[in-house]
Amino acid sequence: MSTTAIPVLKLENVKKRFGSFSAINGISETFMPGELICAIGPNGAGKSTLLNMICGTLPVSEGRILFADKVINGLAPEKIAALGIARKFQVPSVFESLSVAENLMLAGGSAMHDGKLEALIDKVHLRAERNVRGADLPHGRKQWLEIGMALAMKPKVLLLDEPTAGLSVDETRDTARFLRQLRGQVTVIVIEHDMAFVRELDARTIVLHHGAVIASGSFEDIESNETVRDVYLGRH
Repeated sequence: MSTTAIPVLKLENVKKRFGSFSAINGISETFMPGELICAIGPNGAGKSTLLNMICGTLPVSEGRILFADKVINGLAPEKIAALGIARKFQVPSVFESLSVAENLMLAGGSAMHDGKLEALIDKVHLRAERNVRGADLPHGRKQWLEIGMALAMKPKVLLLDEPTAGLSVDETRDTARFLRQLRGQVTVIVIEHDMAFVRELDARTIVLHHGAVIASGSFEDIESNETVRDVYLGRH
């Protein structure tokens, strides 16, 4: 992780209301350059809503979201993406008729010259699948390809919505190892339900419940937190 004291992303008392219902209830969090963070919590806790506000697909009802020192809430999603915030959704979305290399080249645009392309292929561990069409990739490799497509845009913040959905145990473990290798290169915020993956990720973990952060710390701290065990993890 970078040693700079300047956060890459900061939430200041962020709230989201849908009519009379409060989905996010005053979240304040700071994310540093190169940090790896995992957000967990029960269904309806507000995890996806929070990501949607960060990337601009949902407006903020109250509070501020700052990217570096720039307030970004209120900006269009494409402007937020252009500043350096990329998002990967739960279901992979790749160009199935194109190869892995072609997908990455398309995502990276004119800046994706040969050297950068080959380095990115290695970074996302798809060297053996370099010339395989997106349609022919196993589900787990499609997830990695889409993460690679997001990385091709050189984001400072990468938002991942359940990157292990539909993966096998081995693919889940490999994905955690892959994401750990991104630590220090890009700030990664992951939403996840798979506790084995969260444990393997070994990252700062934020627990949401009813739209509020009820705990934040290492997974070991979270796992032993009495409140978290009561509302989410269970007692066994």
